[in-house]
Amino acid sequence: MSQELQQGANILLPAVESITLGVGWEPEHPGGQDADPSAFLLGQDERVGGDEDFVFYNNPRSSCGSLQLSQGQAPDRQGFQIRLGTVPARVHKIAFCLTLFGRVSLAAASSLHIRVLDPEGQELASFRPPTSQMRDAASILGEVYRRNNQWKFRAVGQGFAGGLGPLARNFGVDIADDDPPSQASPSQAPPNQAKTPPATPVSRASAVGAVGVLSMAKAPTTGVLPTGSQPVQSSVAGLTYEILYRGAYALARVDLPAGRQLRAQSDAMVAMSPTVEVAGKMEGGILGGLGRMVSGESLFLQTLSATRGAGSVYFAPSSPGDIAVVELNNEAMIIQKDGFLACTEEVQVNTQLQNLAQGLFSGEGFFVVGAEGRGLLFLESYGAIHEFNLGPGEQKIVDNGYLVAWSKNMGYRLEAANIGIVAALTSGEAIVCRFTGPGKILVQTRMARQFGLWISKFLPTPSS
Repeated sequence: MSQELQQGANILLPAVESITLGVGWEPEHPGGQDADPSAFLLGQDERVGGDEDFVFYNNPRSSCGSLQLSQGQAPDRQGFQIRLGTVPARVHKIAFCLTLFGRVSLAAASSLHIRVLDPEGQELASFRPPTSQMRDAASILGEVYRRNNQWKFRAVGQGFAGGLGPLARNFGVDIADDDPPSQASPSQAPPNQAKTPPATPVSRASAVGAVGVLSMAKAPTTGVLPTGSQPVQSSVAGLTYEILYRGAYALARVDLPAGRQLRAQSDAMVAMSPTVEVAGKMEGGILGGLGRMVSGESLFLQTLSATRGAGSVYFAPSSPGDIAVVELNNEAMIIQKDGFLACTEEVQVNTQLQNLAQGLFSGEGFFVVGAEGRGLLFLESYGAIHEFNLGPGEQKIVDNGYLVAWSKNMGYRLEAANIGIVAALTSGEAIVCRFTGPGKILVQTRMARQFGLWISKFLPTPSS
């Protein structure tokens, strides 16, 4: 049974290979600012042995490999996995913290917690410090420490003024400021440690040490715009994305953590951070590239990599329309001609051959695009995108020209929309697709071919 810890209480950790500390908070952006967990591997002197002992968003893994920051499972937003048996002997304690990136106190959070989980994900203990009286932008939530050759966890809940930069400096990480100094100091010293001299808040800084330069500059976010868009934290992909200007002229933004990648159509990238590198790659080799080309996609895909630190990528469709985001959780989708826009690196994209009837009569050719795995899939459309979710055995008939994508596991067949050629010609519907659930279907609200026929009526007729 899980224990609800009070400030200062501790528990003995089980003798297991690894544990996870899950950190969660609400809302996602307290006071409109980013909240960031971090951890420090400390020696007996309560200081890091080097900057490689500072684990945060731009350095998610300690050099010794014993501590890893990653996406958490609900209700945790992020989590730290600790391989207890590989923690270096010089490390006496690991301090786990939460900071706000801007000049906002943690009182802006309605709730805050840190949980101790066993290797199976079962909660052993939790600590939920009250936030209403928090005056600081940072808090030392808890610590894992050695005592008599055993590991323990202690609930700390210690406030610290100034945010992540001053907190890192307090534990011995060498921070070089880019901004002019301002007055701020720790509101309370961590247990068994004297207060430090006045510290300087950091909005953009770098940590310089044995592992090189650790940039503390975060990828910019757009926040809430007049269009109503707002950032979305994806649990399956472990990153944040946002769709701006939804409808006719959608624009997608993805915030890539350091080391992450995004694949997109060759002409999709609109802008990117200087920390991101772009390269062209023929996914699936010559046959895969040719298959995409005949299915209406690019011969080459862009690979956008945050190789020099966290950064943002903006990309857009080639025609006026919307962008749909599908969170694939070990699922597969089939995408019609011109529907694929981008995906995260865990999603595999390939071309698939339709059968003879589908290729001849669908109007989309013999090749379609398949996407499967765990991550984000970005789809583009001509017009807006509407989603149908079908239950088991439920059916939906869709004009093939309006299809964008559908679940691979769905039953799917082509058929005549009406009986008799006269009815087909007069109704304007000849071939439709009949889907059988369970699964989802994404359709676009406009068809490019129809628009071309409509606008051709207003074009001048060439003189004979």
